[in-house]
Amino acid sequence: MTEQEIRACFESLGRAEFDVFLAYLADDVVFEFPGRRFGARVEGKRKVRVFFKRNQRLFEDGLVFTVQWVGFSGDRAVAQWTNAGVTRAGTPYANRGVTVFRFEEERIVEIQDYLDTERIAETWPS
Repeated sequence: MTEQEIRACFESLGRAEFDVFLAYLADDVVFEFPGRRFGARVEGKRKVRVFFKRNQRLFEDGLVFTVQWVGFSGDRAVAQWTNAGVTRAGTPYANRGVTVFRFEEERIVEIQDYLDTERIAETWPS
């Protein structure tokens, strides 16, 4: 994968273009999202799609990501990002974090997010 493809993953999520995002994923992808309230280990492309689709629906116009940088090491890439949106209740939301991707045969097989879970707990709807 390339830096441009990693950036395209985040851009497609912000535009709710889930099919574009899913094209980069292996069928057996594993996604780990931190936290107690929203945390999850999601296994499989279909379930990852449902997870992201539900999260985007929590915001008036979706959650938009801006990638600051992308780095690579072996079969992994790391992207540092910020995001912003407005919840359906009208509450502004913004966060920052990093996502670690692991690849096999040009497909993403593992995604791990690291972000401020307290910010999520303060602003995301239940």
